[in-house]
Amino acid sequence: MKRQLLTTKQAAEVMGVSYRHVQELIHEADVSKQSRWQFGREIINLSPKTALRRTLRININAIIPVQ
Repeated sequence: MKRQLLTTKQAAEVMGVSYRHVQELIHEADVSKQSRWQFGREIINLSPKTALRRTLRININAIIPVQ
């Protein structure tokens, strides 16, 4: 299975939700262990530990199954 990584804006477009909604899901994953989204499964962090800003990508195959 090929992993497709999207930006938060691209993921919002594919899922048909707002960019803000995707940002809230990422924030929830940061603060809650009971989040529906998890780092490593839906959210891929591409930033080094020393980065001031994170580069996140969304694994679209974890959200919308390939048919």
